[in-house]
Amino acid sequence: MRTSDKLFILAVVGVFVYGLIVILSPDTTAVSTNFYYWIMGAASALGYSGAFAVSFLGNATILVPFPYVIVPFVLGADMGHNPWFVGLVSGIGAAMGEMTGYFAGYYGGKLLKEEDKINGFREYVRKRPSMTPLMIWFLAATPISDDLLIVPLGVARYSWWRVFVPLLIGKAVFLTAIAWAGRLGLVWVESVFLSGDPGSLSSISLGAVGFLLIVLALYLIVRVDWSKRLTANSPH
Repeated sequence: MRTSDKLFILAVVGVFVYGLIVILSPDTTAVSTNFYYWIMGAASALGYSGAFAVSFLGNATILVPFPYVIVPFVLGADMGHNPWFVGLVSGIGAAMGEMTGYFAGYYGGKLLKEEDKINGFREYVRKRPSMTPLMIWFLAATPISDDLLIVPLGVARYSWWRVFVPLLIGKAVFLTAIAWAGRLGLVWVESVFLSGDPGSLSSISLGAVGFLLIVLALYLIVRVDWSKRLTANSPH
């Protein structure tokens, strides 16, 4: 069995066991939930630096849900803070936090031991110089998990600054919009993006599904023959 197959099975089993623990012993999430509410309160009190810190943490986590956008929303509603600056600072923190996934893929990808497939994926991405940054920006500017693309790009050792620049722009746009939603009192934004208990079964399930999708994306990198796809899509 290939190393990639073993890692894929191990990840799936690990998430399954994690889910069983949460279902059979719900109190196991109490510590993380209490920490979440504590860090949210502290970040809101710290202002701009708190927005930066919580946005970094919120994007550096994958399996554990961390709905950090409540802080930019609350600070944006506070007349003592500038929504533009709240969005910018939060965007910088979010982009830097998201890059932890990139570097995890960059260095962790060596465990896959499928250099030919990884090189093929890197070449496949490199041949699309406009599409890749656009996809990074789109995912960053929406609530959709951008780890689905960021981690695989790290595995492919795609240039870090080509990832970071559109990521930063997208996160800044998204979080500036959230901050202005707070200033304008858009209650529907709060109900859509900011509601829910991070320790609830639904939140944890969403985190687990997101993690499995990332694992699946990494698995496809080393199972798809990207060289053939490049050849098939190249003009004759």
